[in-house]
Amino acid sequence: MSRLTSLKAQISHEVFKLFGTYITGFTLLIILLAVNGINFYHQEEFKHCKALIAARLSSEISASFKLADDLAHSTEVWTGLTDSDGRGRYLLPVLAKANQNKHSKFDLLDYRGRYFIHSQNTSSLLLDAVAGVQKSIKTRTTQLELLKLEEADYLAVSVPITADFTDIAIGFVLLHLDLGQVMSTLALPVDLKVNFKLSPFTASQADATQHSEQFQLKWRAAGEDYTLYVELQQSYLSAFLFFMTGLFISLTCGGLLFLGLKRWTHNFSESTTLRLEKLVQLATDTVQGRSGKSFVDSTGDEISKVSSALQSMLQKQLLANQKLVVFSRVFETAAEAILITNKQGLVVDVNTALTSMTGFTKEELVNRPAGRLYIKDASGADFSSIAEAVRRQGFWRGESFFMTEQKIQFPVQLAVSALLDAEGKTQGHVSVFSDIRALRETDKKLKALLNEDPLTQLPNYRAFLEYIQKKSDSCSYAVIFIDLDNFKTINDTFGHEQGDEVLRKIAQHLQSRLPAEHFLCRRSGDEFIVVMDINKPLPEFKRKLNRIFEPTTVSLQQLGTVHVSASFSVGVALYPEHSKTINDLLVFADTALLVAKESGRNQIKWLNAQMMTATMRKTKVNSKLLTAIREGKIHPHYQPEVDLLTGKIIGFEALARWRDDELGIVNPAEFIPLAEQSGAIDPLTVSMFNQVVKDSHVIRAHFPDAVIAVNSSPQLLSGSRLFLILETLATLSEKALDGFVLEITETDFALSPVELAAQLEAIMGLGVRIAIDDFGKSYSSLSRLASMPIQKLKIDMSFTAGLAHRENGKIISGILALAKSMNLEVTAEGIETRFQRDTLLALGCEKAQGYFYSKPMKLKDVLALPKHLGQFENS
Repeated sequence: MSRLTSLKAQISHEVFKLFGTYITGFTLLIILLAVNGINFYHQEEFKHCKALIAARLSSEISASFKLADDLAHSTEVWTGLTDSDGRGRYLLPVLAKANQNKHSKFDLLDYRGRYFIHSQNTSSLLLDAVAGVQKSIKTRTTQLELLKLEEADYLAVSVPITADFTDIAIGFVLLHLDLGQVMSTLALPVDLKVNFKLSPFTASQADATQHSEQFQLKWRAAGEDYTLYVELQQSYLSAFLFFMTGLFISLTCGGLLFLGLKRWTHNFSESTTLRLEKLVQLATDTVQGRSGKSFVDSTGDEISKVSSALQSMLQKQLLANQKLVVFSRVFETAAEAILITNKQGLVVDVNTALTSMTGFTKEELVNRPAGRLYIKDASGADFSSIAEAVRRQGFWRGESFFMTEQKIQFPVQLAVSALLDAEGKTQGHVSVFSDIRALRETDKKLKALLNEDPLTQLPNYRAFLEYIQKKSDSCSYAVIFIDLDNFKTINDTFGHEQGDEVLRKIAQHLQSRLPAEHFLCRRSGDEFIVVMDINKPLPEFKRKLNRIFEPTTVSLQQLGTVHVSASFSVGVALYPEHSKTINDLLVFADTALLVAKESGRNQIKWLNAQMMTATMRKTKVNSKLLTAIREGKIHPHYQPEVDLLTGKIIGFEALARWRDDELGIVNPAEFIPLAEQSGAIDPLTVSMFNQVVKDSHVIRAHFPDAVIAVNSSPQLLSGSRLFLILETLATLSEKALDGFVLEITETDFALSPVELAAQLEAIMGLGVRIAIDDFGKSYSSLSRLASMPIQKLKIDMSFTAGLAHRENGKIISGILALAKSMNLEVTAEGIETRFQRDTLLALGCEKAQGYFYSKPMKLKDVLALPKHLGQFENS
């Protein structure tokens, strides 16, 4: 009995000792978990707060910057800034609309940074604090500045306001975004402090009582990148007090529990002995990795927790083993080859894909240098350079070459990464690569297809450009542009399939006729380009070309054998005689080809000085056109339209005129086609209409009943662009376009009759009358004319100039009769002599314009004209 009591006392003593140790360990565990929990909580909270702040600030800043940019490029704003009398009418509604957001406020400053107009949002205190405004004035760029006024953070942004008519800033949009108000809309912790800077925060001494994190908020506005640096700070103090309170309560309860141990030591000693035996068995199973039978200890004390922890560890160990099995399976079955090496560069392991790809066995590679698989490729990515890149950056990705067991190299897509241990030290490398031999072969085939014309199998224009760029500068050669004459007729007559057959046979014909030292390619359509070295005297070379490009006959199998005659228009430019610049040489050859086609086709034209001069002038005109439009150098001259019987001025036709300091007088026949080709016809038309509408008020003050005619390109009817231009002008004032006549050339219409009629009706609804210009010049469609809502015809000047011939008089009589039957007005253009005037009167024409009465003249000369022009007749 005494022995049993002694054993219980011994167990009791050990239990007290074990319990004390448990309390200490448990307390330390709580401290560790609490510290980790606090840190985790802060990390998650900061992550959440950063996401909220970043999303909110990004939204506010992006919206504010967009609105500021819209204000800076608003025609209403810069109109208001340049109109001192009406700025309130322009700008106050704009500011009121912009300042609907309570977090951001906008003000407008003049070009010196002063408030241009005072609104309810004006804050002189904020403006005085913005140094960025002065910097923006100096640099004419958008400037940002962070301000702290009355404990509030503001992001101040000054955006220059520019206009199309000036390169300098005519004012500034001042945006002040209240960051504090934006932050107040977020449910952020009370003790979380948010700091802002436009530059990175400097590293400060670590404070153990605070958790601090920084991040960058980036955005892009008006083509510029901006960054706002945000710092979050939060104190650990509240969490620490909470933890200390819990720890104190825990220790107090432990002490009370310790005092009550004596009451239950007897039962505890017996039950604990059994539980410890089970616990020891569980620990043994965990250490040895056995999946033993688990038991449930529901007492809930420290031993029970240790038991649960040990069982959890055993379960994690089993899961880890299962993952290792899965990873091993993935490693072996991966389609990509995987190579693992140690720090010494020796192979540790390879998978099945690698051995299949290279032909090596696993035993032949393991513990051998990995370098035996690598070889140096053409780009220099060898084993040593890859190793150096991995050493510096931790990884390398790119293309390289590997070697098979049979010493055959093959291209691979390779990725090499360093294997790091828990301390960040390199333990080796893992390389993953895939065989890209099939991809390389596909690339070669694709490159060949990119440089080949699929129809003729000749090199294409892309291949020509590559060839000509590599052409030696030491030799003399000719660039020859070839166009197959009347190919459209062949297509229309025999069909596109037979047309393609003609192109194939022409390509074969040229290949057979050209000398061995040549390069022939198909440019596009029915155009070809030849490059030939000039290795003989130029006259002999020219005779040779004439023989090569003699007309030929092509046979087609279509309802029997059909023989089609084919001739060539050819333009030739010489290197280096005409130019040493490839681009200029191509332009010159194309110019010579164009001259050959315009001269009747079936001939060779060699570039000459006249062609080069015309091409250079055309290039200069094209390069200066937009600048001339923007600077208002193309302006209207006005030619009077008169009553033939009385000589009274009844109207004017506005004609575009351009005089350049370098080019001299630029004829409309030069610059208007270029404007139509380059897309500058839209701004040119807008500029001309604006000037004519402005001049019309002065003209009508002297000639109250005069109508004003303005020419327009038929291209502008596409997409209703002309209607939109006129509609914009009509909004300037009521009846702004009344008394205007729009002259368009009927033969250039590309719209359907229904579309054309609808657009002309819409233009007439703006108060504009419609006239057909140069009527009879080409093939006019009477059916289309009948469906068009027009009021006037203008007889082409070629008929007026030929009135000495009876045929032209009959044509004009027919036009007059047609116009009368359709109730249309008629004006004859180009009248230059008294005979023409008298003849037109005899034929019944009542209105005319031409040099007989007046040339086109500037506005100041128009205002000096009398009401009638009879005294200005030219004999």
